[in-house]
Amino acid sequence: MTAQFREVLFYKSERMGMAEEPLRPYLNTREDITLRSNCSACWRGYVGNWEIIGDKLFLTDLKFGFNENENLEMSDLFPGQSKVFAEWYSGEIRIPTGKILEYVHMGYGSIYEKDIYMEFENGCLINEREDDNRAKHRKYLEEQLKKKQKKSWWKRLLGG
Repeated sequence: MTAQFREVLFYKSERMGMAEEPLRPYLNTREDITLRSNCSACWRGYVGNWEIIGDKLFLTDLKFGFNENENLEMSDLFPGQSKVFAEWYSGEIRIPTGKILEYVHMGYGSIYEKDIYMEFENGCLINEREDDNRAKHRKYLEEQLKKKQKKSWWKRLLGG
């Protein structure tokens, strides 16, 4: 799977990209709507804009337009609503921040300097934390280098 376009979250006057799809649980309840895309960077067929207002998660906009879904609008999913409280969403949203440490060409697997984690229950923010990935990533790279050196040593020893 190709790296995916991220959903957008506005929080504390900042625009952030999420490595999560909070609309998915809602869409799983809607048998009448099937989204498809031929864009490998957006298999879900849409990109949502989200905002946290008073510790509540709201969907504020949906952008379709990946061929088969281009005629859809947010009102097709939520008639008469311009802002939708995401009461269906319980889970953790990861927000990668800072410089990219390692690009992974799959889903949301790339590693950034920091991750902000926001935990939601029925659309309400109940916990928030930040992880610094720099030391952990540096240790991982050092371990990979040691494995590579050890493998190379064995190859030389065995005449390979």
